Amino acid sequence: MRQFYLGKNSSGYYRVYFIDPVTGNRDSGKSTHTKDKVEATMIATSWLQNGQPDGRSNSRAFSNPKSLIPVNYKHLVENLSREDAHMIFSLLSDKFGFSTAQSQPSQSSQTTQTTQSNNQPNYPSKPKSKNEEGIKLADYLLNFWDFEKSEFIKRYLAKGKRMSRKHADNMKSLAKNYWLPYFGQDKLIQDLDEEELEDFFFYLFSERKLKGATVNKAINCGSRAIRFLFDKHKISVNPMAGIERYGTDELKRGIPTESEVKALLNLEWGNAVGKLAFELAAYCGMRAGEISGLRVCDIDLKAEILHIRHSWSEMDGLKSTKNTEERDVPIDHSIALRLMNHARRNPNYSDLSYVFFSNVKPEQPYWPSYYQDSFYEAMAEIGISEEQRRERNIVFHSLRHFCATILAQRADIKTVQAILGHKTEKMSMHYSDHNTIEKLNNMKIIMQDAWKNYISA
Repeated sequence: MRQFYLGKNSSGYYRVYFIDPVTGNRDSGKSTHTKDKVEATMIATSWLQNGQPDGRSNSRAFSNPKSLIPVNYKHLVENLSREDAHMIFSLLSDKFGFSTAQSQPSQSSQTTQTTQSNNQPNYPSKPKSKNEEGIKLADYLLNFWDFEKSEFIKRYLAKGKRMSRKHADNMKSLAKNYWLPYFGQDKLIQDLDEEELEDFFFYLFSERKLKGATVNKAINCGSRAIRFLFDKHKISVNPMAGIERYGTDELKRGIPTESEVKALLNLEWGNAVGKLAFELAAYCGMRAGEISGLRVCDIDLKAEILHIRHSWSEMDGLKSTKNTEERDVPIDHSIALRLMNHARRNPNYSDLSYVFFSNVKPEQPYWPSYYQDSFYEAMAEIGISEEQRRERNIVFHSLRHFCATILAQRADIKTVQAILGHKTEKMSMHYSDHNTIEKLNNMKIIMQDAWKNYISA
């Protein structure tokens, strides 16, 4: 187990966190008052061996070098683990340019070093291939995730794979907001090591208070980009290869009850378009982006079928569905008529015009977030406050879970999978894993029948 971690605060100063060897818990941390990682490591190691100073981390006594206990370097070295020694040597090599070739021993010490070479570890500087050139981390990540300029993204899309502009922009934002402030403009990818990266992600989690899911996205941001360099033989070592992802404590998606859905259907919505979108999500399990991407040619009135062919987002426009596959969904004739009647109000009405067209820009549909806002307003109308909704984790996408749950209690999982467009049964089962009143009533009947003889006795 590591004995301490280093992390930068918002001002760039290193903070040391000591780990309790018994419980594995870390303490609240103490600033080393230095922006130099080598110096911070030495300070942390001296505190580990000799005890921390009495002053508070922001006090004059603490920051005064005279108040610190003098470092016994011999004692320090004798108590270093192999891992700590390797880390300190690498940091010193990076800062002062040390290498094994530069430090030639005297003749009197050559024999001793030769004798000890079989027992003592050798800590060479990080190997680099002859063809490697220094690649600045910040510039590389920002360019790698630039949707318009990235060589990787261009090649990725040319091979028929999917990547949305929204995803690329999100990754670029992670690089700009977290990677760049921590490592700075001049950090080279060749100088990164796994331990430094682990410290960075721990800093995001502990100091920046990011959720595990967000830290994992930051890991994805660097992992894919650096692996690309490694696969192209631009770097000899992939420092991201051994990075472990963080656990997530995400709240399970909640769904409205049957009575709440009935109340919403009977409600006079202030926004008729929002109610129509609500019905498609609850009845057909359509995603918000798929509702926006629905066009006139996707409605088959005679067959009473909706062809789910596209999705739409404000950044990417019209695109393929989430899993790139089209699907057909049966629909009630009355809803199909209402969809067509609404679509005909579009001043640019045609086979290719959007059903849920924007009043401001009829050539475009409403943004997917538009339906969520209408849904929240309607829930408030039936007595579900914002606090209750947040506590139950109900969003517009919850209606897709509601649809899956209702269908799964009436049909086999293959049918549910086909209607929702899931690639695996496991995903459909995940979406339908909710209790409903009907399911609970069925359970009640089964239990009563099983125990009625014992209860009567």
